[in-house]
Amino acid sequence: MNGMPAVRSIWHGCAFVAAYIACDMLSGPEARYQTIAPVWHPAAGLALYAVIRHGRRALLPLLAAALLAASITPAMPARPALSLLAGLLPVPVYVALGLFTRSRLPGSTFFASHRGMLTWAGVVSLGSLASAMVYAAMLLGPGLHAQRPWIDVLTRYTIAETAGMLVIVPAACCLLDPELRAAFLARVRNRDTVAYTALIALVLAIALQRPAPASLAYYLLMLPLAWAASRQGMAGAVTAAIVLEAGVTIAALWPIASTAHIPNVQMLVLTLTLSGFLIGIAVDVARRASHELRHSLRLAAAGEMAAAVAHELNQPLTALSAYGSACQRLVTRDGGDPLLTKTIHAMAAESQRASNVLKRLREFFRSGSIALEELSLAELIDDSVNPFAEQARNDGVRLEVHAIPAATLLGDRIQLEIVLRNLLSNALQALAQMPEGMERRITVDAGVEGVSIWIRIADNGPGIDDKIRARLFEPFVSLKSSGLGLGLAISRSIVETHGGSLTAEPGRHAVLNITLPAQPPGAERT
Repeated sequence: MNGMPAVRSIWHGCAFVAAYIACDMLSGPEARYQTIAPVWHPAAGLALYAVIRHGRRALLPLLAAALLAASITPAMPARPALSLLAGLLPVPVYVALGLFTRSRLPGSTFFASHRGMLTWAGVVSLGSLASAMVYAAMLLGPGLHAQRPWIDVLTRYTIAETAGMLVIVPAACCLLDPELRAAFLARVRNRDTVAYTALIALVLAIALQRPAPASLAYYLLMLPLAWAASRQGMAGAVTAAIVLEAGVTIAALWPIASTAHIPNVQMLVLTLTLSGFLIGIAVDVARRASHELRHSLRLAAAGEMAAAVAHELNQPLTALSAYGSACQRLVTRDGGDPLLTKTIHAMAAESQRASNVLKRLREFFRSGSIALEELSLAELIDDSVNPFAEQARNDGVRLEVHAIPAATLLGDRIQLEIVLRNLLSNALQALAQMPEGMERRITVDAGVEGVSIWIRIADNGPGIDDKIRARLFEPFVSLKSSGLGLGLAISRSIVETHGGSLTAEPGRHAVLNITLPAQPPGAERT
């Protein structure tokens, strides 16, 4: 088992090298400057994505891929050493661009905002231009391409590299990132994708019959691209860009007509792609803002409703607690059954707890306030788990609580118990859906890591679907047919108000993680 990560890394490295070589054979220097008109260089996008994803660990596979690709498709067959140098030439640029993106535009930041996209596209273009200048300078001496004008080589190389990186990197992020893939596929799996793909193919088939400057049909490509971006956001823009580049590549490899002018087409496609990305980002930003506004309004309405319910229930609960206390005194005075005394005491305590929960939730909804006190992590977990012990036994669920370290934190006891009890209740309800005879288990674990405390609640139930996991903590999203979808949303709000986080791990089973700031040993509450 210990060797599995190493085997997986080797497998991924070999797959990357094979993909890089295949893309380079299709559109590498030889193809771009000798047999067909320049199209694009998707291998550049693969290389840049590898560095963005894995950092400096991608350097060795990238060097191997570049050397093998340069050996298989040499730019200058008569000068093998120079061909190998030409193949290695863009590697430092890929590494520099990837490290810049990782540090300045981490995650999907570079295609989540207009500023990020324009910054990233500008840096990619400058990097491509720098590589192109060095490559073109190499061709000034006697060699395979000495007859081609320097400015022509410079332009073609820059366009091909920029197109490869600009299109492939966002597409790779959307398809290979587990968190983005589900949302991306959900957006593009519909009739719109088929329709605009067919429209792009039709426009290209007609437009490529004439040179780019002379055919007005090329400008019609903006229609399907705008359609894709406006309907599906960035996911549609990325898909349309891939379809456009695939169409231009097919036209270059299987000439329809006027292939000598395909560089002009590629420049137009590159401009349209960037425009589509900007439209897609604007659509996504607007959708997110509208989505957040709707959820905020609905959550505010739910808060008002909860406050009203809390107000109405407070008086009956207070009366129930008073009656319970009176019954306890009467039974004690008359020397009643100890078990009855214990039961009445538990009833009064639970009614008082319910009243406190409603009161604290009402305060949280109204002002987001929390009553901080120093809490023992072990006591907090025990007080939250114990009420479910009997229910777990009755349902045939093995409720395991691992050893809890001696740690303290500042928090609102009632609100944090609400969170833990909600997660445990959800786990029990999920296990209730499992067939009879199957093992049912809930595991509660906790620990300290640096200045943070983590609490992990896991069950071996049916798990959480990837589509739901991305929206699990949004208001009114529920895994239960009868659920309101507010429990996890409120729980996350409470945890975040405490300066922590509540997340769900990907996997076959449901695993919820709570992270909270730890109280340093010897620290005093201020």
